[in-house]
Amino acid sequence: MAQLSSNLLYVAFFIYFAASIVFAISLFGRKWRKSDEESHAKKWGMWGFILSTVGFLFQLSYFITRWIAAGHAPVSNLFEFTTFFGMAMVFAFLIIYLIYRSNVIGVFAMPVAIIVIAYASVFPSDIQPLIPALQSNWLKIHVTTAALGEGILAISFAAGLVYLVKTVNQKK
Repeated sequence: MAQLSSNLLYVAFFIYFAASIVFAISLFGRKWRKSDEESHAKKWGMWGFILSTVGFLFQLSYFITRWIAAGHAPVSNLFEFTTFFGMAMVFAFLIIYLIYRSNVIGVFAMPVAIIVIAYASVFPSDIQPLIPALQSNWLKIHVTTAALGEGILAISFAAGLVYLVKTVNQKK
């Protein structure tokens, strides 16, 4: 079960990478071909969103299978917390994308989620039993809500930064 969860995370990582490329094509690829810019961005943005959603489902499957294999919420070490943080960022991005349909946010958010998940790989990924101090229901409640909040704030920062760059006159 632990090997399956690891494989699911790898698949999600590569799907996120593909989604990043697709979002970049949605912004910069319209210059390669003389096509309608709006329909090009809409089509490629939708494919980026679909890939991001599929990657999120694979990472959610990783989280669930890891929880089953470990017997506790997989947020008890830095590897598990960081991968959950990356998943929270993608979840927040999916919500923001559904509201605003902005491909620019995908160009920023997906690579950052990839970097966070790749950074998690530097930590030991072994499943270990919980130490007595962590054997509480508060582990599930506190750590998951904290990571989810941090992921939402990270994507909100990216969305705010994109908004400022688009609206503030850069010549002043």
